[in-house]
Amino acid sequence: MKEAKTNILKRIHMSTFVFAILIFCVFLFTTSLVLLYIFPGSGNITNRLKSSFPYPLVVMDYTNVITFRSLATNMASVRRFYETQDFSKIGLRVDFSTEDGKKRFKIREKEVLNKMIEDLAIKKLASAQGIFVGSEEAKQSVARKLEEYGTRETVKQELDRLYRWTLADFEEKIVIPGLYQEKLEKAFTKNTTPDIEKAREKALEAQKEIRAGTSFSEVAKKYSDDKTDEEGQWFALSDILPELQPSLVKQAVGTTGDVIESRLGFHIVLLKEQKKEDTKTLYLLKQIFVKRMTFAEYLSEQMQKMSVVVLVPEYTWDKESARIEFTHEDMKEFEKKLYETPGGDPAFFF
Repeated sequence: MKEAKTNILKRIHMSTFVFAILIFCVFLFTTSLVLLYIFPGSGNITNRLKSSFPYPLVVMDYTNVITFRSLATNMASVRRFYETQDFSKIGLRVDFSTEDGKKRFKIREKEVLNKMIEDLAIKKLASAQGIFVGSEEAKQSVARKLEEYGTRETVKQELDRLYRWTLADFEEKIVIPGLYQEKLEKAFTKNTTPDIEKAREKALEAQKEIRAGTSFSEVAKKYSDDKTDEEGQWFALSDILPELQPSLVKQAVGTTGDVIESRLGFHIVLLKEQKKEDTKTLYLLKQIFVKRMTFAEYLSEQMQKMSVVVLVPEYTWDKESARIEFTHEDMKEFEKKLYETPGGDPAFFF
């Protein structure tokens, strides 16, 4: 009887102990959720939670997730890159330890997070079209890039020194997303060929009317998607699309160029005047521009249709721009001023 009573007490003690452990685990889990999602900060405990556990940070279309850990890993690589450089030689500085420096780093984090969301969206869109990147294909691409950058050992050393990356990290973070984008762009170009041809025909119709004697301004009003100033605008050659530069330097003042295709669409350029200013040649231009949808516009349009939920109060998803933005006005204002006057911070030059 006494032995049975002892066994019962042992079982009670054991169950109590297990229950206490469970309660403690639930408490820790709840505390971690509060720290991450309700009162997010940059303390040591919060940072360790972010880098150690795969808590969701962004959810796309209910099934695709970006975790705090993946963002924290990427930001550790960003920090290492800037801290291993000697920017003082070119008159720049980097310091993420000050209050302003922490805000600068937060802005860089937002940009990295936007890139991660974009990569996820591209992979999702590609998969929906039956586009996939295989392991062997990725390894072959890595091998080609190693040939471009130098010897395998040199690249491995540089990846480790600059980012604490292995070749596997390089493949996962750079090569595979790049291959998905490349393949999706090719599919986009193929699918939009009829629309491109319509835009080309529209530009050729405009050219035909100009050659028939209709004034450039009248044709521009009828056909152009870019309503430029009636008097035109002055541009340096470096400010003009690369596709337009070769023909422009050969064009005589007062003449209209041929239809030229760029990545943005089709252009007919009127060179009104030309002058020298210091060492630069400036061109007074008017144009008829027939727009074509670009891959960037297509991607933005598709991302606007996606459900993107950000699980922290410091960021919000702006559906119109298809980007993560800050929720707090002070960070929005700081970001705006920083991009207007970066103040020699290399984080906003590289």
